[in-house]
Amino acid sequence: MQEKLAFTIAEFCTMFHVSRGRLHELERAGLGPKTYRIASRPYISLAAAKEWQQRMEAGAAENFKPLPAKNPGRRGRVNSASKGGAL
Repeated sequence: MQEKLAFTIAEFCTMFHVSRGRLHELERAGLGPKTYRIASRPYISLAAAKEWQQRMEAGAAENFKPLPAKNPGRRGRVNSASKGGAL
């Protein structure tokens, strides 16, 4: 069987167990894989996927910083009863 030379976004996400949303967050943070387009459809080459994986592995320990939450207000909500300070 011949090794694939390029992946669609869906194939890449499946192969690396990354959700599309997380991939887009990584791209916005400048940490996504290099892509190219054919007829406006994005692809990730095998070389770019390997380079991205090496970059993620190399920087995982020393450069780890969590991405910002999508909806920071959704977690840690305070109940309306405790907002006024009445116990």
